[in-house]
Amino acid sequence: MKQKMLLLLSVMILFFSCTQQKQNVLHGKIEGLEVGDKIILSVEDPNSSSWIATDSTIIEKAGEFTLTTKVSGSSVQLTPLKTGEEFNPSDTQAPNTFLEGYANLNVSGDADDWYYTIKVTGGLFDHPDMQEINHLTDSLRFLHKEGAALRKKARETQDEELYSKGEALYRQANQIADIVKSLNNDFVKKHFDMAYSADLLRYNYDIMKDINKYEEAFKAFTPLVQNSPAGILIKNYITNVHASGIGAIAPDFNLKSLDNQNITLSGFREKYILLDFWGSWCGPCRESSPLLVELYNNLKENEANIEFIGIACNEQNDENWIAAVESDKLAWIQLNDAHVKNTQSIQKQYAIKGVPTCVLISPDGKIIYKEHPLKIIPKVKEIFGL
Repeated sequence: MKQKMLLLLSVMILFFSCTQQKQNVLHGKIEGLEVGDKIILSVEDPNSSSWIATDSTIIEKAGEFTLTTKVSGSSVQLTPLKTGEEFNPSDTQAPNTFLEGYANLNVSGDADDWYYTIKVTGGLFDHPDMQEINHLTDSLRFLHKEGAALRKKARETQDEELYSKGEALYRQANQIADIVKSLNNDFVKKHFDMAYSADLLRYNYDIMKDINKYEEAFKAFTPLVQNSPAGILIKNYITNVHASGIGAIAPDFNLKSLDNQNITLSGFREKYILLDFWGSWCGPCRESSPLLVELYNNLKENEANIEFIGIACNEQNDENWIAAVESDKLAWIQLNDAHVKNTQSIQKQYAIKGVPTCVLISPDGKIIYKEHPLKIIPKVKEIFGL
């Protein structure tokens, strides 16, 4: 009888261990959330620039929510959505957070000031090596919020002293950001077995400058981390760097242009092609636009064998993109990478980590240069004798 009971107990334990699903449980207390509103959890698609909604919950008690998700080892975004609003992943203002393993987490904040007020505790964020980083990150967000408010008011009132105070807060924030960067680097060195370390490596632009060093840093992670969602994003980036390096055949793409023409890179073979990766939201991009316009007009006047293709990156909406194209008088072919469907984004195919970046492709389809517009413009002029 005793053996039968032990056998039954073992079967029950096995049954519950097999059927119990591992998941992260997020408990939220959010100001401004009403009954019927939603919280959307989205993750980054490794093969595109878009964020995809994977889980959601409807608010049943004002200001509170509970959301469960199987997502783990990945950067996520939590987006509050008012009743009747539709979720637009390219228009979300939510900052990234990270889910490491499975845990109960607490989320607080103000739905009307989400970017600056969201705070997550529990799980990864309770790790001893995260405490100072958490504190400094909170300080960073406060300084950015105050600095932005002062600069906005200064512009409205033309108050130079107020603007200077805002700039001082930004400088202070930059100093803190440097400390956070150093602490993040230390975290990665200590925790090769945590997916969060892979997520931090994704944004380590200092190491990214040398792809060999970047690969070495990635190979130091455990196999489990390398195959986590954050690790897969790094794998894809490394693959794309090699596939879009100097001398490589430029990856082809197919996308509708602003004037609704079907554009493929291969359709311009036997011509030089200048790809301009930019954004309407990007100050340096807009500053370089007049120089590219001047170059384009000179080349056109000389009937040069070259085609310009603009590729807008990380646009929140079409309106801003179209307005910038018209305002900056960008007369060449214009594509919006946000319109890519079910395929790898052009930005990711070419491993573009920052804009503005220009890529010059030879008539035989090989990549010649991949640089900032200010560096590539003189080289184009030299090729065409301008």
